[in-house]
Amino acid sequence: MRSSNLLPTLLSVVAVANNVSAFSSVESPKSKMPMFEYLKFDKKPQFDVLAKTKEYVQSQKVGNMSEDWYADDYVLRGPVIGPISRKDLRDNQQGLGFVAAFPDIKIDTFGYTIDPENPYRCFYFQRWRATHIEDMNVAGTVYPASGKEMETPVATFCAVWNPEGKLVYEQVGAVVDRLEGNTQGKAAVFGLLHTGGLTSISASPGDKVFNFIQKIGHFMNSGRSWSKEEDIPKWWISPSRGAEGTEQW
Repeated sequence: MRSSNLLPTLLSVVAVANNVSAFSSVESPKSKMPMFEYLKFDKKPQFDVLAKTKEYVQSQKVGNMSEDWYADDYVLRGPVIGPISRKDLRDNQQGLGFVAAFPDIKIDTFGYTIDPENPYRCFYFQRWRATHIEDMNVAGTVYPASGKEMETPVATFCAVWNPEGKLVYEQVGAVVDRLEGNTQGKAAVFGLLHTGGLTSISASPGDKVFNFIQKIGHFMNSGRSWSKEEDIPKWWISPSRGAEGTEQW
């Protein structure tokens, strides 16, 4: 190919490179909810956020739940659970004996992707399948094994890391399509409870009855659906608790 023919091609490559550079340098929009703007930190993680999230999710599968993963100001929030600290979450998990009723549980995780507006935030999807093989014990009430197979709808999860590489925020179990599966739109742990026979539990934000039940549970000291106010980190400014509705910003 003659050098004169190469010139237009080279110029085109340079133009594309300049456009890509200009696009990547554009500031992402400021989050309307201040808490999510805070979670962007310096926007320059010095580690592979996607790879770290995959490693973290894999550690959950093999039961290696080291506390080294978590920041001191860690918070977990689900559609009707949270904000909850790591300590309270750990205490609650010790009482989740009902999971043993589903010994063949299989969690398919896929679709890892970085939030284009926050490089510290990684989204992923999960679909849970299991069979109610053993009796399910929930707070002393036993639900006999039914042999029923469970398939939850796909749900989204996200992990936000701080600049030190510690997990500071997790969002869990937000259902993508409530019509999928056979748990009446309930994902993750709530799908297990539904399949085991506890069908009256709602997993919907804004359910005032379920939120009242959560508050009774706190009063009876039977586990926490969200942490005490003094145990919630200062960066968490959302006033919504448990199944309460979402506030307007």
